[in-house]
Amino acid sequence: MKNHQIDHKSHRQTIDVTAPWQAPIDHKIMQRVEQRVIKQLLQALLYENIIEFEYESAASSSDAVLLDFTIKAADNIHYQAQGYIHYSFEIIRFNDCNVQRIIAGKAYNATLENVISDILLKIEDAALKDSFIKELRHTLINETQVQRLSLNLSVPNMATAVDTLTYEQLEGYLMAGHPYHPCFKSRIGFDLQDNYDYGPEFDQNIEVVWLAVKKDLLVSNTAIDIDVDEWIKDYVGADNFAALHDKLTHILATTSEQNENEATTATAYGLIPAHPWQWQNTLILALQPLIETQEVIYLGGTGNQYRAQQSIRSLSMLQADKAYLKLSMHLMNTSSTRILAKHTVMNAAVVTQWLNQLVAEDGAAQALQIAFLGETVGVSLDHEMLQQRGYQHPHIYGGLGAIWRENVSQYLSTSQTAFPLNGVSYIHTDGSILIDPWIKKYGAEAWTAQLIKVTVAPVLHLLFGHGVALECHAQNIVLVHEAGFPVKILLKDLHDGVRYSPKHLTRQDLIPNFYSLPAAHAALNRGSFIETDNTDGIRDMTVACLFFVAFADIATFMQTHYHYPEAEFWQQVSDCVTEYQSRHPEHKARFALFDVFAPQTRIESLAKRRLFGDQVFPIKYINNPLAKSRVQMPC
Repeated sequence: MKNHQIDHKSHRQTIDVTAPWQAPIDHKIMQRVEQRVIKQLLQALLYENIIEFEYESAASSSDAVLLDFTIKAADNIHYQAQGYIHYSFEIIRFNDCNVQRIIAGKAYNATLENVISDILLKIEDAALKDSFIKELRHTLINETQVQRLSLNLSVPNMATAVDTLTYEQLEGYLMAGHPYHPCFKSRIGFDLQDNYDYGPEFDQNIEVVWLAVKKDLLVSNTAIDIDVDEWIKDYVGADNFAALHDKLTHILATTSEQNENEATTATAYGLIPAHPWQWQNTLILALQPLIETQEVIYLGGTGNQYRAQQSIRSLSMLQADKAYLKLSMHLMNTSSTRILAKHTVMNAAVVTQWLNQLVAEDGAAQALQIAFLGETVGVSLDHEMLQQRGYQHPHIYGGLGAIWRENVSQYLSTSQTAFPLNGVSYIHTDGSILIDPWIKKYGAEAWTAQLIKVTVAPVLHLLFGHGVALECHAQNIVLVHEAGFPVKILLKDLHDGVRYSPKHLTRQDLIPNFYSLPAAHAALNRGSFIETDNTDGIRDMTVACLFFVAFADIATFMQTHYHYPEAEFWQQVSDCVTEYQSRHPEHKARFALFDVFAPQTRIESLAKRRLFGDQVFPIKYINNPLAKSRVQMPC
């Protein structure tokens, strides 16, 4: 058995165990987790109008009106919760009180199985309810494991803790998961040992495996003028690269002697990394015929150690300043399978080059310090080549791919530190707030105003100044700060998170030549596309990701914990938009074309999609707080 230890480097107390989850179960932890799963499930079902509910005022305060929500499940069964309908897009959030199941007038704490049997199973025409329920149950177990085995170390001086955590450490430290999606930690495919070994919350070292693949079965693309093999050599280190090639040469020589075949040289192969879980659980089976013919050869690790980021399949090498590595995984989390399709791998460098060129030749963009964590190198198995040879396997598509993303250190001065934007609203299990030292230092209003200023203008300039929308939700935005004070942002995860209308781009001469989306992929995911003629859809991508997903969470957080009114938050956002528009009248035509002040905007109904599928793409029209907060521009 390993010893109980404290990892001072990551500021986290870790519990090393012989099993991924030891009995006895901490029932307080499980009940707390179960209530969170129930609340996020019911909030989504109510907000997306999937089930009927009633509400009435319970109490009022200077911040908001507390409401009693009632959901009827049967003649003698109903559910009751307390919470708020917020100013921010009228989102529904329950408070800390447990959701109650009322039977014949008697109240009991609701359980997930209660909600499943009383509510979910009774939703008509929900063809995918069984898999949705599976995700909910896995979320409950996985999050209970996280809360049980990964305990944050209570540090008396939290300012010291937050200001000494690196960006890479924070990517594992922020373990709350999606604040809206009810399946925020489903991780279908992981067992509890996998979750412990590869979940970001547990700070486990991970060693990726390297495969040698015949070059005619690989495709690659790069945003920098360098040979991919040379780039990988620099990435893993010359000695490690040589060791991989020595091993490959030895394997080829040995098997050539055994089979008396014409020798194949190592130069016929390219290298590609794979997540160790993906190799063991998917690739060994999917690639078995290619392993047999030695078109794919397992080489093992290089000794380089990684830690998982929040997205699980994105990894940080422990060696400082190395590019982040995003790998394909047949893991379902928050209802999406985390593969890397060939076209997205190939488009990563295309998007990076395009956006960087737009900014480099735009003085206004440079003044706003717009910058991206570029995805500079991508390598993928060529599934289309295999299909032409008649080889079929369901996990070949998107099953082996890698994208390297630039390290944040390239965009930081010596006084600057990077911070994931979703960390702004992070609350520890003891109720303390991660950024509380910053708020106390600068004040809620001044700090929030600066956060909005450095975030809104760059994203809007891409939309108004260039006609480009990015999927800039909180996990895709890196906040750069100096001693806790926001100074700029970095945008990331670009390969499939961009949308535009070709005829409405400012720089028609720079329209990129993207690798096309396969029809089969589009049929499975109707929201996965880059080009569109629907300008409202481009606007809605910006508003939904930045304002609805990222800012609404921050706005409700600031009101709940610092009594900073949501209406004032959105007034600041509105003022920031109008200030940008007054400074850039040359883009006036696009202010109307991509009207962020429209009374309503559209969001994707995540729970509805998970229950009913994608045949009728589930969207919801929601009231826009910017429309209520707008200050009319002078004529």
